[in-house]
Amino acid sequence: MLDVRQLTIVQDGRRLWDSVSFQVRAGERQGISAPSGFGKTTLGRVLAQWQAVTSGSITVDGKSLPKKGYCPIQLVPQHPELTFNPYRTTGDSLRDAWSPDAAWLERLAVNPRWLMRRPDELSGGELARIALLRALDPRTRYLIADEVTAQLDAHLQAQVWQVLLEEVQRRELGLIVFSHNPALLDKVCSSIWRPQQASAL
Repeated sequence: MLDVRQLTIVQDGRRLWDSVSFQVRAGERQGISAPSGFGKTTLGRVLAQWQAVTSGSITVDGKSLPKKGYCPIQLVPQHPELTFNPYRTTGDSLRDAWSPDAAWLERLAVNPRWLMRRPDELSGGELARIALLRALDPRTRYLIADEVTAQLDAHLQAQVWQVLLEEVQRRELGLIVFSHNPALLDKVCSSIWRPQQASAL
């Protein structure tokens, strides 16, 4: 279980989250809906250890997150181009985490040729699928999807969400979905938190 207790995040002098506590269980699909600028992306960055927490604790199965090595909470951000080294191929960045086989590439509609290119040679939608594939490392326990399919057409969105939901069920992944699309949240999430209407999840 992902257990967040009394989490406070202050950024640039602004208190984005104040003493927030919530839990996400293995296999649970939790949606978070809030306006732009509310701090959803920053919350995701803190949970995935991309950014330091101001105060509070984040544990998985009662254990603190590792200071080094692979984090069991992975974030696929809204702007995946910012998470790739511009001087390396996307395949090199992917293999830093794990080496998915051809079947995995097909499931997420990733063209193997994209893995031989640098990030600036690919579209946002192409990078989003590679970033998602990277985050689905077998070691991942909780996945944060921040507008992860926003840059895809309807057909590809459906394909990607089908894969994600299959993995949630098969691996009992905890899934946290950030989206401005209420219809999507209603369809893929078992519960939805709207923090502008509540103080805690």
